[in-house]
Amino acid sequence: MRRSLVAAALLVSGAPLALQACATPEPAVYAPIGEAVQYGYKDRPNPDGGHTVLVVVPRQSSPTEARSFWDRRAEELCPGGVSKRIVFRSELKELMIPAGYVQYSAGFGSRLALGYEVEGYVYCKAAAPAPVQASAGG
Repeated sequence: MRRSLVAAALLVSGAPLALQACATPEPAVYAPIGEAVQYGYKDRPNPDGGHTVLVVVPRQSSPTEARSFWDRRAEELCPGGVSKRIVFRSELKELMIPAGYVQYSAGFGSRLALGYEVEGYVYCKAAAPAPVQASAGG
C-alpha cells in the first residue's frame, strides 16, 4: 500500500515537470505586445516627458536578452539619444503548482517559469536649440 502511495505522489508531482519539458520553446520576438502577442514590448508616455517601457520575453530567453530588447526600445523612442534609463523592475514570472496532500509525507510542488519582464523609465536628450543667426543690420 505504501509503495503505491509513493508512486502516485511521484507521478502527480512529476506530471507538471514532464509537461513543461515537452513544451515547444517560443523564440523571443521583438514586436509590440497586443491582443494576440503576449511577448515583446509595450510603452507609454509619462506626464514628465519620459516613457515607461515594459519588455516581456518567454521563459527560454535570458535576462540579458530581455534587457537588450528594453535598451533597443529605449533607443527607438529617443532617436536623438537617451539621457537617462531607470530600470525599476526585472523579474522572472513564475507559477507555483502545489501538490496535493500526501499522508505521512511532505507534498511536492512545482514551479513553472512563465517569462522574464523588464520595466523602467526612459528619458530622451533634449533637442539642441537652433543656432541664433546674427542680424545684418547694425
